[in-house]
Amino acid sequence: MKCITFSAVAAAALLQTAAAAGKCGDQSCGKKTPCCVRGYCNANAMYCMPMNCEPQNSYSANSCWDTPHCVSSKVDFGGGDAFAQISDYNGDPSSAAFVSQFEPSNAKIGGGRLQMELVKQSDGKGFGATVTNTRAIQYGTVSAVMRSGGNSGGVVSSFIIRNDKLGDEIDFEFVGHETSSVQSNYYWHDHLDYTKMVKSPSLSDTSQNDHTYQIQWTPDQIVWSVDGNEFRVVKRSETWDAAENTFKYPDSEAYISFSIWDGGSGAQGTSEWAGGAIQWGQGPFIANVKSVEIDCFYKGNETTYTPPGDSDDHSTSSGKDDDDDKDSDDEKSASEKDKSDDDDEDKSSDDDEDKSSDDNSSSASDKDSADENAGKDEPSDDKDETDDVNTGSAATMLVSLGTTVAALLMAYAF
Repeated sequence: MKCITFSAVAAAALLQTAAAAGKCGDQSCGKKTPCCVRGYCNANAMYCMPMNCEPQNSYSANSCWDTPHCVSSKVDFGGGDAFAQISDYNGDPSSAAFVSQFEPSNAKIGGGRLQMELVKQSDGKGFGATVTNTRAIQYGTVSAVMRSGGNSGGVVSSFIIRNDKLGDEIDFEFVGHETSSVQSNYYWHDHLDYTKMVKSPSLSDTSQNDHTYQIQWTPDQIVWSVDGNEFRVVKRSETWDAAENTFKYPDSEAYISFSIWDGGSGAQGTSEWAGGAIQWGQGPFIANVKSVEIDCFYKGNETTYTPPGDSDDHSTSSGKDDDDDKDSDDEKSASEKDKSDDDDEDKSSDDDEDKSSDDNSSSASDKDSADENAGKDEPSDDKDETDDVNTGSAATMLVSLGTTVAALLMAYAF
């Protein structure tokens, strides 16, 4: 009898817990503003694009836009469908290959190039720009013809492939006080090991001359090249961590992005790495990209790849899946996205590792601006009352149902 009574109470508690799920900060998103990002709800691209949107906190699990997968292409920034401001993007990747991530936007097309400018704010800090590919990639070769943002310390430019939610990253980073080389690094699940950074051989001034920077990413290895010359290789087999029983190798579906940001105003470790405070008199500071070529690992197929399990043999994988595996990947892509979205997004580091937020391809001021814009875009307490009523009614019905179930089962027990 006690067992039945406990089960009834537990059932009611579970239903009540379900009714409280889906909170976005201190509110619940409604039908008209369904997408949640950092405690705010809205319906535009800044909120609903899959790299930002939080499905578990949104109006429903289907509120966030689907993830468009990789299609091999060459993006020429002189073309009309290469770039869009985020306020103009409707979620169709064929309408824009890349989209700016912030408002106000310091990214634009000029002279047939994508231009991203670092602008001095009233507090003396710089506010930059981040531009992200509208399709996700999981393995492939990405080449960018570009120039870094300037020759002053503190100015940091980036070419990155990153999954923000999991913290997998492969990057090129340019620091303004060292324009004769570019830095390469990679991270797995935000395990930030800056000692793994490797510089390229000597280059002509990266802020004044075009160079072709290439990342070749496969299930087996990552290769960094500049102007066709390989200078670094990391093999997946070399990343095995016996203590944690896993390969610390970036293998999750991610987004290509370019950015410029103020590293000089960051924490001491970041500022020292970036070359100190920005010398604004040496500006303007504009990173620009002429073109990007994307060669997907899976030719002509918008599929994803499931890496070998950690229980598998520690040897590297054999390469591409066969046709049956590709068909299976098609069916699994949606569930893989949901799993990725549900992964823990908390990030932490010591004071000397404050560069973690910088490695997300934007400065702290960029993120603050994004939060401020989120607050401005979010409707006030008088938002869609119908949605609130519907949400409240659903919660009431669930709680009532839970109570009824408990009562009936308890009555039956007696």
